[in-house]
Amino acid sequence: MSKKYGNCHRVGKPGGPGCKVAVLPIFFKDSEGDEKEAELLDAGDKTTELELLRTVAARSGIFWGQDELGWWAVIPKNTVDNNWSVWRQDDNGNKFRVENNLSETEADRLAKKLEATGHRQIYWAEKNTDP
Repeated sequence: MSKKYGNCHRVGKPGGPGCKVAVLPIFFKDSEGDEKEAELLDAGDKTTELELLRTVAARSGIFWGQDELGWWAVIPKNTVDNNWSVWRQDDNGNKFRVENNLSETEADRLAKKLEATGHRQIYWAEKNTDP
């Protein structure tokens, strides 16, 4: 396999076979208690964890391989949105970034956890606007 990806050029073959799965539509509750629609992939008891992970990656449009530079992966844009930060404002109005490169859910969870500590500082999650 040899493909061009933007300014990058990597060669290599995918990391191995996936597995057959049964797909079951389900609903689950997220960390906020909201019900979400999802799919449960059931690979059965004769499949390894690695084969299942390869199948999940392939179904998500992720391509990967290994070459002379090491392992690489190409992830479709906006598959993972870790462009959120948690901010803190102190008593004097000074603002500080507490943590960066979080998903929206992770940022909200951390901001709520820090806010619950009872300190006088204000914490909030915010999507990064800088590239």
